[in-house]
Order: sequence, then structure tokens, then C-alpha cells
Amino acid sequence: MSALRLGWSLRALGGQLGAQWERDRRDTLFLMATIALAVLPHVAHQPLWITGAFAAMFGWRLALVFSGRELPGPFVRTVGAIACLAAIFAQYQSLIGREQGVAMLTLFLGLKLLEMKARRDLFVAIFLCFFLLLTSFFHSQSLASAMLVGVAVIALTATMITMQYGQQEAAIAQRYKQALLMLVQALPIALALFVLFPRLATPLWGMQGQGGSSTTGLSDSMAPGGVTSLSKSTAVAMRVKFDGAVPPAPQLYWRGPVFGAFDGTTWSAFGPSPGSPRLASLRTGAPADLFSYEVTLEPNGQPWLLALDMPVRVAPLPASKVGVGSGFTLLRDHRVFERLRYRIDSHLDYELGAELDPSELQPWLHLPLNFNPRTLALARQWRDEMTGLPTMQVVDRALSMFRTQAFRYTLNPPALGRHSVDEFLFDQQAGFCEHFTSAFVVLMRAIGIPARVVTGYQGGTVNPLDGYMVVRQSDAHAWAEVWTERQGWVRVDPTAAVAPERIETDQRLVDETDFGAPSGTVGTWALLKLNLDALANRWNQWVLNYDRRSQGRLLESLGLDGQDWTRLAALLAGAMVLLIGGSALLTLQPRPVGDPLAKVFEQFCQKMAVLGVARLEHETPGQYLERSSRHLSADALQQARGIVALYTQLRYGAMSGVYQGKERRRRSRASKERARHIAKARQGLRELRASVQQFGP
Repeated sequence: MSALRLGWSLRALGGQLGAQWERDRRDTLFLMATIALAVLPHVAHQPLWITGAFAAMFGWRLALVFSGRELPGPFVRTVGAIACLAAIFAQYQSLIGREQGVAMLTLFLGLKLLEMKARRDLFVAIFLCFFLLLTSFFHSQSLASAMLVGVAVIALTATMITMQYGQQEAAIAQRYKQALLMLVQALPIALALFVLFPRLATPLWGMQGQGGSSTTGLSDSMAPGGVTSLSKSTAVAMRVKFDGAVPPAPQLYWRGPVFGAFDGTTWSAFGPSPGSPRLASLRTGAPADLFSYEVTLEPNGQPWLLALDMPVRVAPLPASKVGVGSGFTLLRDHRVFERLRYRIDSHLDYELGAELDPSELQPWLHLPLNFNPRTLALARQWRDEMTGLPTMQVVDRALSMFRTQAFRYTLNPPALGRHSVDEFLFDQQAGFCEHFTSAFVVLMRAIGIPARVVTGYQGGTVNPLDGYMVVRQSDAHAWAEVWTERQGWVRVDPTAAVAPERIETDQRLVDETDFGAPSGTVGTWALLKLNLDALANRWNQWVLNYDRRSQGRLLESLGLDGQDWTRLAALLAGAMVLLIGGSALLTLQPRPVGDPLAKVFEQFCQKMAVLGVARLEHETPGQYLERSSRHLSADALQQARGIVALYTQLRYGAMSGVYQGKERRRRSRASKERARHIAKARQGLRELRASVQQFGP
């Protein structure tokens, strides 16, 4: 019996006031479904206890709705609010901040569910949901996130429409249709505001760090052996659009931070101190090796700009200054907390720091004391055996050791201890690019060759649909540079000696295992992924990267001065007046209620009028048929009588209420008997329409 009542209760959500449920309960359930959709984007980005606390309050209110019991009193809600604030403070050590505000908004929305009584409370909860959806863009501004927010906005609008109904209500599908129509009508206004509203030079908020999880992305330090397993992150690090040809895969080294300071376990960049190395000079080769391209850098919370090794020119950035670090890393004057687009030129044929003297190279030779004794012993042996030989011969011997001995490339290396380089070279002999590069640089320095660690990305894959090269976090890489007398700093990649496929092979943008594609359908899934990636890139370029410069270029192409805010404001105001006025003219006109039955019978009358007998306004269908019968053949008269009889039955018979207007038609859905009448009436309408189409006087 209880299951039957629950079924009736849920059916009542479809529209009409029923015997089982009163109006407020149905509106509350409709609102709660929308609230769950608004909270959904935050679930993956908040601590588990916040989601659990909200779910507990949500379930509590849901149980109260179904049971019909009273809401908790003010004392319980007050204690709950204090407990939520205390828990947030314990989690974040503060009540002020972006994450704290979102957590507070989520929990207070749950508390609001426990005090909703009046219709005003329902609207307050709806407005809280709108704010909560806005904060979801703190976590992600991707196309998928925007689509999820769009669905939630449609649901919230449908909920507000629901609150406006009196005793009579529309079906749920009709509510969502009306909400979608309202948002489509508002779309031109939103587009005008997006294009013409003055863009800020800096974002309203920045991206915080991602906590302590380890991925194959870049960091401001490197500690080989500190992480025993790296996850392959497919997140996009940057997208690159070359003006012309794309360099070969083995030359795609995207230069990032350069590390020269080593404390025995961790590599880091030199700080600004008197002993720091000075900036080396750069000489480039033939113009044929010059590549021009545009980089769209994803937010990473770091100050460096990635560039193809070796950058020679960067286009000016608005509200930013770009400098060059001691390792020839491009550095912005503030961290990248927003998606950043910049143009840059790079030379693949270059000579860096050939003029440096030995005193200037000392910082690149420093090693800490009492670390890695076996590596230092090996270096002394090699130094004695190879005294006077060119630097590159010593480098080749080290690479040959990696190539010929039992070294292997793996993303799941064993953990290393205090003497990490010794353990890697002589015991474990398994690791990824950080292990090989760190061991190589320490060995070179111990021999007396200036060396340093360079981190960045290696590789990238061009999406053939839009021509953009995608560089992902899984392309993160570390390599070395050694200094020689004639060439200056020379790139050496120890990882290539062990795993050349990591460097020389173009990595695919799609893989046969992506999406769990079944055998024989790889091409379809691959094409789908390419299209999704191209679509995401279009969203980034056209929407998320629509900044002050983009707005200025667009307005200048229209013959307007993008820097004249007075004219821009006047243009925006004029556009608003035209769009809002036009929308009002189109939407506020009264519309007659459609009558499908009358429309079909009118088609019948038009066919009869061909005989010269038009229906008079005062004539009933039977009188009209009697007056027109002498003009019809026997077969046509029989068809006409069937049409008139069916029309009369549908219009004036037991099912006439179905076609007396929308409100009565909606009320008829409250009972199964009336539902059967509706189904029968619809069948009769289909029969009548078919008969009229076949009728030929």
C-alpha cells in the first residue's frame, strides 16, 4: 500500500493538485531536484565531509517532505550553523577566502532546506543556487562545465516558473520548454553584453594550487626519488598554433624552469643573490630555423612562459612584463592564474653562453658535501682516464653507460634514499626523465663539466581538425645542458639514450583504448576525440580568451575605437534598448489558443467550398452537410457524413472536454479515466485528420 501511495505521490509532480500531495510539497520536491543539480559541479572539488554534510541535510529534508513531519526548530538550525562555521574554520584555518566562501554557501544552502516554509524561502534557495553555480567556474571554465551550468540554469528557471502557477499547473516538460524559450530570448542580450561590456585587464580571481597530488606536470623544484609513482595526466598544458610548418618531433623541446641549485635531494632555480650566474648571450643561426607561433598557456600558478627552445622574441603582453632568467627561462612579473595567450619566435639553431669564462661557470659546478660518494668516486676515475679529452666525449661515455647497462625507463620507480644518485646509478637503475637527468648532471659536475637541469615539455600532437598542437601534462620532461668552450650550453637528453621512443616518436592524440572503444570502431572514437578537442579549443579561443585585446581588435574591425569607453558605453546602451525592445515586441503579443480539432474541420470546409458551397457562420456541421449533399457524389457524401459524425462526436460528445482549452485538458490528467479519454480523443483526431486528407468532393 505504501508503494502505491509513493507512486501516486510521484505522479503528482507532473502537474495537478492531487489527493495525496498538497501544492507546497510538490514545489519543494521540484526545487530540491534542482538544488541537487546546482551542487553537483562542486562535489569533485570540495572536501568529502562538506558533500556528506550537505547530503545529510538534503536527505533529512527529503524525509520530512515524504513523512509530513514538522521542520526542525530554530535551536537545531542555530547549532547546525555554528557547527558548519566551526568545521569550515577547522578545515581552512580561516572563514575568509574563495574555498571557504564556496563551502559556506554549500552548507548554508543545506541549512536553508531545513527552514523552508513560505514561498519566499523557496525563492531565496533558488537565488543561492544561482550564486553557487557562478562559483563553480572557480574550479573549471571548460565547455563541459559551462554546459552543466547551462542545464542547471534552465532547471532553476523552470523552478521559478513553477512557483508562479496558481491552482492550475503545467506539465514538467512544458515548464522546461518555457524556461528554455526564455533563455533563448535572452541570448542576444547576453551576447551583446559579452562582446561590448568593457573587459578587465586582469581576472577577478585566480587559480589556487591543486594540493599535494603528484602529476606529470611542472613544478618549481625537482626531487628525483621523492615520488614513487607518477600518474599520466591528460590535462592540456598548452596549445600551440604555428604560422607555418611544424618542427620535427625530436626538436620539440618546450623550455621551462632551469635548475642549478642542488642540496643533495632537490633541484631548484638560483635565487637573486650576488653569487647567482649572469644572463648568457644568445646568437642565432640561419633564418630558415626561425619559427613563429602563438601559445595558449593553461593556468599553472607559475611565473614562467613556455617556449620552443630557444626563444628570441616575445610579443608584449598587456599589464605584464616578461624577463629572462639566468637559465634563459622566460619569466612573467606575476604568476599565470588565468589562461594566457602570447606570440613568440624561436630559433632551433642557436649558440648560448659561449663567451662565459670559468669564474662565471662556478655556480653550475656546485655539489653538496657528503652526498653520493660512489658517484663521486666514478667521476674521479673518469676524470683521470679522460683528462684532456673534449667535453662531448665525456658526455658520450655517460650516455653509453645509460644505453648499454641495465637501465630502464619506468613511471613507477622504486623509492630512493639519502644518496639518491648512487642508488639510481648502481642499485635500482630504473626511473623516468628526472632520475636520468639528475644523475647525469651530478656526474658531469663531479667530473668538472658545468651542467644544469632544464625542465619543460617534450613533444606535442597536432589536431588535424583545427591545426593546433596540443601539449599535455603527460609530455612533461626534464633534460640537461652542459657547457663546452666553443658551443656554450648544449642540450643533452639522457632519457633518449634509454627510451628513444619517448623523444623521437610522435605521440598520438588518440589511442585505441580511449573511451573503451570496441574492436573495429577505433576510427569512430578517434574522430570523436579529435572533434571534442577541437571544440574545447574553440571554446578557449573564442570565449575564455576574449580579453581586452580581443575586444579591441573586434571593435577596430567594425570601425570603432576599442579604447574609447564613452562610445563603447553608448553603443552598449543602444544595443540593449534595441534588443530588449525587439524582444518585448515579439514576446508580449497575445497569441490565440490553438484548436487542432477546429483546424482539421476547417480544412474539410475548404475542400467543400471548392464546390461553390461555403459554410455559413451560423450553420452547424450537420446543417452544412445537408445543404451541400446535392453537390456531392454518393461516395463523397458517404465520406463527408463519416467526417461530420466523427467531428461531432469529438467536439460535442463524451470526450469534448479534451478540446475545450488547455486548462481543462491539463486538469483531465489527474485521473486514469480521463487519461483514457485523452488517449481515445487523440486517436479520433488522427482518424479525422486522415479522413479529411483522403476526402475529395
